[in-house]
Amino acid sequence: MRKYTYALIGVLLICLSGCGKQGTQINEPESKETEAVIEEGVGLSGESAKDGHINFEVLQKENPEIFAWLYVPGTDIDYPVLQSAVSDEYYKTHTQEGKEGQAGALYTEMPNMMNMCDFNTIIHGKDMEDDSLFASLHQFEDSEFFDKNDKFYIYLPGNVLTYEIFAAYYDEGSDILRRYDYTTYEGCIDYLQQIYGLREMGKNLREGWEDLTPYHFLVTLNGDIREEAKQYVVLGVLIEDAAGNIDRVILED
Repeated sequence: MRKYTYALIGVLLICLSGCGKQGTQINEPESKETEAVIEEGVGLSGESAKDGHINFEVLQKENPEIFAWLYVPGTDIDYPVLQSAVSDEYYKTHTQEGKEGQAGALYTEMPNMMNMCDFNTIIHGKDMEDDSLFASLHQFEDSEFFDKNDKFYIYLPGNVLTYEIFAAYYDEGSDILRRYDYTTYEGCIDYLQQIYGLREMGKNLREGWEDLTPYHFLVTLNGDIREEAKQYVVLGVLIEDAAGNIDRVILED
C-alpha cells in the first residue's frame, strides 16, 4: 500500500506536538478545485462537505470556535469541529451553535493544536444514542464496511486534509490524550505499539500501516465510553495535505 511521508526538519528523539502556535494562519491552497470546495456555504443549518459547501467565514460568524469540519464518507458524520477556549468539557454539554444541549458537538481539547499538526489529534463526540453525532462510527465494527470505507476528510480554512482509516476498535476507556507523552519520541512509539500490539476480537486493522512512526500525523475519532468501560475509536493517518501546510519540527539534541 502506498504511503506518504512529509519533510521534517532535523533528526532527533524529541517529537514536538505541533507546527506553530494555536490558531496559526493557514495559507490559501493553489488548487482551484480545493478553493471551490471550501468557499461556498450556507451556514450551520445547511453546511455539508458531501455537497461541497464549507464556508468558514460564515461558520465562524455563527460560532468563532469552529476551526475545522469533519466528513466521513459512508456515515452520517459531516459536522464542524470546535475547541472551547473556556473548558475542555464545554462541548460535551453545548451544541455546535454554542447553545446548551446534551447532544454536544464534535470537539478537540486545548492540548491539541487547531492546525492539525500534532502527532495525535483526538476528536471527541457522543455515540451513546442512535442519533448521536458519532453513533455511525460503529459502522466500522463491520469488517466489510471497514474494508470498503477507508478515508475521512478534515477541512480547514484554506486546506483539505485526507486521512486513511487504518484501525477501528474498542479502546480501554482511559484518556487517550493524556495516556502517553506525545511530546517525546518514546511516548509516540508507545501509543503505536498499543494499537498494533494487542490483537483483540473485533479490532479491524488495515494492512500496510504496521510501520507507522512518530513522524506521521494521526487523528483519533473518539466515541464516548459505551460498554464495559471502553470507548470506540477510529484512527486515520494523514495521506494528503492539499495546501502543503502540515509539518512538525524535530529538533536536534
